[in-house]
Amino acid sequence: MRADKLCIRVCHGDPLAMAGLVWLVGQEPGFEVQPGQQADEGIVDVIVADHECALSLLASAAAFGPQGASLGFHVPRIVVVTRRDKESEIVQAIERGAHAYLLQDAQPAELMDAIRHVAHGGALYLCQRTKALLRRGTPRASLTAREEEVLRFLARGDCNKGIARKLDISASTVKAHVSRIREKLRATSRVQVAVTATQRGLVSR
Repeated sequence: MRADKLCIRVCHGDPLAMAGLVWLVGQEPGFEVQPGQQADEGIVDVIVADHECALSLLASAAAFGPQGASLGFHVPRIVVVTRRDKESEIVQAIERGAHAYLLQDAQPAELMDAIRHVAHGGALYLCQRTKALLRRGTPRASLTAREEEVLRFLARGDCNKGIARKLDISASTVKAHVSRIREKLRATSRVQVAVTATQRGLVSR
């Protein structure tokens, strides 16, 4: 590979999407593209991956921890290209370390911009529609594991006492969790919490 080129690896579970991305990225001047799932087959600048592959790579990096680099384990900066447009899925990828998040209906120019942006150390890159989805109502903070449990039962219509029995905690503790969930989701009622959480993919329909 020439020193003036960026090396891009494409990982995608959909063979057609994989072929399309390899072709598209390969047409861009200054990019050298290669398909593959392994992050340790030589040093690459950026990995373009679907949601599942990206999370797998990021989990591997987390498993190695800070000592990964000294052991020769290298995960490049990751650009997620996916159809997954639920807020919870976007937030999950970003929180685990994805450097860019684009939906598959993004413009090709956005993908090229994202690759160059993250390859040169830029901050988080979001395509226009991802920005719009998050701007529509991102929680002020991520829900804790216990809040997610409470939310799941709340969305099913359970009262505080019922949730308390199922989680073996006090009703007052449930009430406090519900209050924090409402604040994070910017909801004014339990019904609005349930509707908002379902629309954003935070609970199953």
